[in-house]
Amino acid sequence: MFAIIGIVVVLGAVVGGYLMEHGQIKVLVQPAELIIIGGAGLGTLLIANPLSTILRILKGVGSVLKGSPYNQAFYLSSLKMLNDLFVMA
Repeated sequence: MFAIIGIVVVLGAVVGGYLMEHGQIKVLVQPAELIIIGGAGLGTLLIANPLSTILRILKGVGSVLKGSPYNQAFYLSSLKMLNDLFVMA
C-alpha cells in the first residue's frame, strides 16, 4: 500500500513541479522517450547483475506491491512480549 502511495507522491511531485514552472504536460508524455529510458535502465540491470539477483529483485518488487504480512494484532503481541521480558529483567 505504501509503495503505491509513494509512486503517486513521486509522480505528483514531478508533474506538479513541472507545471509550477509553466511546462506543458504533453512534453512529458512521449512513449519513445519512455521506451528509451526504460530500456536503458532494464538493460543496465540485466548486464550488471547475475540471474539470482534479478530474480530476488523481481520477488522483492512483488512482495512490496503485495503488502505487509504484519497486522495490528502481531504488533500488539510483540509489545506485550517485550513488556513481559522487561518486567522479568
